[in-house]
Amino acid sequence: MKLIPILFSSLLVLGGCASYPEPVRVADETTLVSFPATVKAGLTQGPARWSGVIAKVQNNSQNTRLEIVYFPSGSHGRPQTDKDTEGRFVAYAKGFLDPVVYQPGKQVTVLGQLSPFEAGKVDQFQYSYPVIQASAVYLWPKQQETTRVEVEPWPLWRGPYPYWGYGPGMRIRTTIPTGATPTQGPADVQQPSSQQR
Repeated sequence: MKLIPILFSSLLVLGGCASYPEPVRVADETTLVSFPATVKAGLTQGPARWSGVIAKVQNNSQNTRLEIVYFPSGSHGRPQTDKDTEGRFVAYAKGFLDPVVYQPGKQVTVLGQLSPFEAGKVDQFQYSYPVIQASAVYLWPKQQETTRVEVEPWPLWRGPYPYWGYGPGMRIRTTIPTGATPTQGPADVQQPSSQQR
């Protein structure tokens, strides 16, 4: 029986573990429900902050429905799209979100409260979506990726005979910066009011 609280606590994350953009920051002591915990345990209550890629946008009379493909967050909250996805979720944002701005394929981070799962379909497949009633939706700017090639002297071991021994050489290193710190986030519906980090 002692394993149950330990297991449950391992499915939660502390809000202050990373420096997220301001609209989706929470107080350090805030405990957030993770996406895997929600799916595995069928959780329908609690604060959550998930990242992903927009799959569909639907504007209703009072709110906007975003269907989002979940990806785990990186150190600053941006979805890591090179990782495997663990499913999809739905976020409801109050008011109108322009589908030209919130296009499918754009990356977002959503902060809000969980609510009951929603039945739907992905193509013809029946799907049960975890749902967040969003207090903030952060739209990530496009990453500016550039390639830099550096050539530098480097001691090399030369071999086999007769070219053995140490001698000067060249090492070529290619790096791809991940881009500057995000400078936009126009998607906050309401800003959290607690102490933020």
